Amino acid sequence: MESFQKVYNGIDRSKMLVIYNYIDSELVKKKANEYTTELMNCNNKKFVTVCRLVKQKAIERLIKVHKRIVDAGVKHDFFIIGDGPEKEKLQELIKNLNVENSFILMGKKENPYPYIKKADFFALLSEFEGYGMVIEEAKILSKNIIITNTAAKEAIVDYSKKLILDNTENAIYNGLKKVLKKEIIFENDKNYIKDDFVIEKIEAILNE
Repeated sequence: MESFQKVYNGIDRSKMLVIYNYIDSELVKKKANEYTTELMNCNNKKFVTVCRLVKQKAIERLIKVHKRIVDAGVKHDFFIIGDGPEKEKLQELIKNLNVENSFILMGKKENPYPYIKKADFFALLSEFEGYGMVIEEAKILSKNIIITNTAAKEAIVDYSKKLILDNTENAIYNGLKKVLKKEIIFENDKNYIKDDFVIEKIEAILNE
């Protein structure tokens, strides 16, 4: 809205309204229950990220953090759902750091929801990020959500099971290690209820 106003600076801001994309929460829950065998044989704590494999998502940084935590003796697994131009570079780094068995690039999934549901934590630890719709989906599935301090934090203002980390490698390392060692405890689920008034907002504008 701010960018729009800069371009069209004659528009009265009081007449502007932001409406986020509509998400069918019941469909997300239904698709999350579809059967999958993946992740089921993993006994370690599981992190899942859903994103494009591009530089801004900072998966390279995350691999290095994962390696440091493993070397500190704290077992866990990372599963990255998505594809993109950084894939080969990331696969090479995973191999060089010898974490092929615990940091897995799963590729693109038509239905990522069962994987999010099975994870202990949903993580989106990007260098910079907008309002992440995948965070809304993770909220619907009542996941523990960990993000970096980016614009994505706007999506979890109303959500209790969250952790926002400073946007540096050391902060992410320390934060994730504390989570895994239970030095940071997420709040109990308060039965987050998604605002489903998007359609009503659109109808209200069309009826003006």
